Formats: sequence, C-alpha cells, structure tokens
Amino acid sequence: MVGTSPGGGVFCFSSMVSSPRLLFLLLAGASLCCVAAQKTDTLRQGESLSGAATLVSSPEGVFEAGFFAPDPKQPSRQYLGIWYHSISPRTVVWVANRVAPATSASPSLTLTVTGELRVLDGTAANGTADAPLLWSSNTTSRAGPRGGYSAVLQDTGSLEVRSEDGVLWDSFWHPTDTILSGMRITLQAPGRGPKERMLFTSWASETDPSPGRYALGLDPGNSGQAYIWKDGNVTYWRSGQWNGVNFIGIPWRPLYRSGFTPAIDPVLGNYYTYTATNTSLQRFVVLPNGTDICYMVRKSSQDWELVWYQPSNECEYYATCGPNAKCTASQDGKAKCTCLKGFHPKLQEQWNAGNWSQGCIRSPPLGCETNQSGDGFLPMGNIKWPDFSYWVSTVGDEPGCRTVCLNNCSCGAYVYTATTGCLAWGNELIDMHELQTGAYTLNLKLPASELRGHHPIWKIATIISAIVLFVLAACLLLWWKHGRNIKDAVHGSWRSRHSSTQSQQNSAMLDISQSIRFDDDVEDGKSHELKVYSLDRIRTATSNFSDSNKLGEGGFGPVYMGTLPGGEEVAVKRLCRNSGQGLEEFKNEVILIAKLQHRNLVRLLGCCIQREEKILVYEYMPNKSLDAFLFSMCPSLSALLISQYERTNMLIGF
Repeated sequence: MVGTSPGGGVFCFSSMVSSPRLLFLLLAGASLCCVAAQKTDTLRQGESLSGAATLVSSPEGVFEAGFFAPDPKQPSRQYLGIWYHSISPRTVVWVANRVAPATSASPSLTLTVTGELRVLDGTAANGTADAPLLWSSNTTSRAGPRGGYSAVLQDTGSLEVRSEDGVLWDSFWHPTDTILSGMRITLQAPGRGPKERMLFTSWASETDPSPGRYALGLDPGNSGQAYIWKDGNVTYWRSGQWNGVNFIGIPWRPLYRSGFTPAIDPVLGNYYTYTATNTSLQRFVVLPNGTDICYMVRKSSQDWELVWYQPSNECEYYATCGPNAKCTASQDGKAKCTCLKGFHPKLQEQWNAGNWSQGCIRSPPLGCETNQSGDGFLPMGNIKWPDFSYWVSTVGDEPGCRTVCLNNCSCGAYVYTATTGCLAWGNELIDMHELQTGAYTLNLKLPASELRGHHPIWKIATIISAIVLFVLAACLLLWWKHGRNIKDAVHGSWRSRHSSTQSQQNSAMLDISQSIRFDDDVEDGKSHELKVYSLDRIRTATSNFSDSNKLGEGGFGPVYMGTLPGGEEVAVKRLCRNSGQGLEEFKNEVILIAKLQHRNLVRLLGCCIQREEKILVYEYMPNKSLDAFLFSMCPSLSALLISQYERTNMLIGF
C-alpha cells in the first residue's frame, strides 16, 4: 500500500496485509525505506524523497532541496530543485530534471545502491516496475562500498553523493543557471564526457526552467575569459581578460571584489573558484534574456540587492562596432562607434547609417607591409582589450613584448603587465569599448605617418616648445608690464606736476581776483574785477602771436596788438619764459599794476596764467607811446612836444 508519513509528505513502498503482526513488522521496516518527516540533510540508499518532503542543509540551514512547481498556472509540472531555505519568494539555484518535468501527483527522488540519483515520475508500488525515469546523475560505481552511499545537501548549496571513499557526484559539477560561492568554473567538470563543456544555461523563461537560449562558460581557446553564447554558438558577451584581480570588462563596484580566483588543475586545466568576499549570500545568474547578473542579500531585510549586471549598455554586446573600431556608450546606454586611428570604415554608407557590423580597415598600410620602416605604437588607455589575444611565452618584460610585436607584421597590438605577461593580437581587433576604470593600456601598431605627434620624440619636442613659448610669453608680459609701469610713472609724474602747476595757477588767479578791486571810473562809481583771458582767446586775438601784430619788445618780453571778438583792441604783453619771474612775482606785479590805476596811464584789463604762459592785457594806445611826445628826437614831432607845465599836470592827474 501507499502511505504517508505524519507530515503528509513522505511516501514509501509497502504491501497490503491483514495480519497485525505482519503489519507491525512492515511498519517497523518502513523506517529503512522512507525519509523521516523531520528536517534532515541526507538521503540514504533505499530511501526516497517525494511530495512536500525536503532536505535542509546543516548546520546553518541555508539551502533546501525538494520538488517545486515554478509555474502557478501549471502546478502539475514539478521539478527537483535546490533553493534558499529562508528567503522568500523562493529563489531556485539548481534544477535536476530541466528537460523532463514530472506530471504525476507524487514524483520522487531515490538513491540507488550504485550511488545514482534518480528522479522518477511517481513511486513504485505493489511490486510493479519503477515509475518513468525523468533524470539521473549517470554515475556508475561498484555496488556495496562499506557504509554505502548517501546524498547530502551542503550549506554551500551543493548536493553531494558520497561514501567513505569520497565524493562520487556533485551538483556543482552540473550547474544550471547560477554560480554559487565555492563553485569551480571550468571547461570540463569531473564526471562529464570529453566533449561536454561546463555551462551555466539560462531558464527558458521565469516560470520555465528548461534550458534557454543563453549559456555562460569559459573560452575553449584557453584565454581565461568568460563568454555568454546565444543559441549555442553565437557570441553574445565577453568578460574580458583576467588582470590578476578581476575581469577587465566588468565594472566592479569599488565596495566589492569579484571573488574569482584563477587556478590550474592537472586534470581540469585552467579554472576559477568563486568565493563570496563577505558573509552575505551572493549569486550570479544568467537570466532568460542573456543578462549575467550578480545579487547579494541584504542582511537587514533578507532581500536581494543588485550588485552589477552585464551587458549593461549597447557597447557591452559582443563586437557592436565590428573589427578595428572603438565603442563609446552614452549616458542612456546607446552606442557610438569610431574607427581606431589609422583605420577608416569598410563600408562608408552602412557606417553612416549606423550599421557598424563590418567595422573598419587599415589605411594607410603598415610600413612592414610595404618594406618601409618607422612603424610604432600608439598607447590607448581605458580600453577593454580586444578578443582573440595570444600569449607570447618567450619574453618576460615590456620592451621584449614590444620588440616581438614590432618584428611580426601580423601583430597589430600588444599588452604587457606583470599578471598577464605578454599578450599580442593579430591585425583584426574585435570587441573594443571604452571603460571608466579597470583596464590597462593597449599599444596599437601604426605606420610612421600616423604617429606624427604621438611618438615620444614628438611629445618631448612639443613639451619643450610649449615651455619655450611659455617662457617667451612670460618675458614679453613682464617687459610690457615694466614698460607700462614706466609710462604710468612718467605720466603720473607729469600729471602730478601739471596738477600741482594748475593748482598753483588757479590759486594765483583766485588771489588776484580777490585782491584786486578798483574804481574804473570815479564818476560812475562802478567797481570792476580784473578779467582772466584764456590762452586760446589771446592766441586768436594776436593771430597766434604773429610778428605782424608785434608792437615792440621790452625787458620782460614782446608786446602785441590784439583784437578781441567784440572788436576791442588791446595790447598784449607776453612775458618771456626766461625772464626769471616766477608765479608769485607775476601775481604780485599784476596786483600792483592793477592798484596803480591812473587816468593818464593805460589801464590793465586782465591777464592770463596758463601752462607756461604769463600774459598781461592792457588798453591799446593807437597814437604811439607817451615817450614819443616827451623825448622824441624826430623833427616832425618836435612841435608836438608838451610843455613842462602840461607834464606837471599830467603827473598830478589833472
């Protein structure tokens, strides 16, 4: 008969009996063929796991194994899987019968005496043959090792079949879509056929764990890179080379290290071991859309936090720009392709239209291709190294790596680091894009014509020229500023002197104006001030001190006749600059002459003090000077000489 354990989830095979004694014996023996309802991490030979019964890892209870239905619309389609025990919703990390879901009400997992795990679509009953086989571990071993076999669920998420002789089978060797801490990522895992690769294959959809279109694995060419392939053989994404810390094509967050460690096994060859860098739960998953994503559990909320995902922009899809081109991603993740220096688009019209798949071709050719010398290298920083590199094991330093590539016309670029050694590429460079950080410099081989301005000698010459120009410009600037300072000093001194002179002149004119008050005509009693004339007005009146207007010249300077704008004729006395008379003496003279007004003397009308000029303006005497009538020796004027009496009256003022 078919019975259930007290938990209602464990089924085992027994017989229909009527004898109470025989029934007791059968029930006692049932413990040997059934999994107890309480939590356990082990399934032993002859036991089966079915229904709602599960295995729970120990001692931490991190993982749980059992049957589950991923699609709520099809609850009858069940799979044997492993998931996190305490995280909700259920997060499945491994599935056994991916291609053949169980459809019966009670599928089961059994462990045979040969150590083989089997998933059956139902349970064997009433002595009939076993239920249909959905999946098996395909392990073959001699039966009956001492102690037998057992299947144990580990806290790492691994389901192991083991005996006292060691591990016979491990679910970590047969992953589905998830990388867990402790896994080895290899080309070929133990227990697989010689041509069967180790791949992490996505689900078909979120509710269908059957193999999807995308698979992640290591490069069969032993470059150490990880790839995602689409539909079996189409390269979809590439991790980039290992630089000793992480894969250069993956922008790790600064807080996290990758957790991958490279190693070599004599049987497995090159492989990586993934170890979580902290105590948090972490996992890598290949999603149904081809995205490789890393999650970490927040301890506070037990929710999954996204650490990173690839590809995250259009440049991270494999060979977006074709060969010999560089991809740059915009802020919104869009790709922009540019040919490498020394290359041009292979199909210009398609390139201009945004179809970059054909990439770029070299132009002009390398010197080595035309029997010319001068080829060199252009350093390119922050670049994801191209695909299809090959390792040059014969050199151990950067100059040697450079020489090897330079002497090989088929070498298009090289890289040398302490961790990677010498890596070289052919003349077709595939899958290059700009990175923010994490990559070393790629040295691109170019002909001499493309290196002008990039060769170290050109750089040194450019630097020296820039320094010389800077020094010359600095000297010119200092010379200009020095000349400007001298000019400013001269102008400042002149302005200071001019301002001082002008101030003195203004002060003198003010003193004259305030000191001179006289009666121009006693009869009318009108008081007048001394006029101040501008130099321009006097120049105009005297025709710019023309000799034709010159009346004579005394001890202190010449006298000119002038006509003011109103028609008034005046006599202008222009003091000589070398007369020795200063501003103070001139001021005193003007004041004195102004106060010596006499009816029989010419009247002082005004003066001018401007710049270096000191000028007196008098009334004009049209009948010559008085001395001609006093002391003339000319016969024609002798009759006009005035008498002594008249002279006395004139002197007195009558």
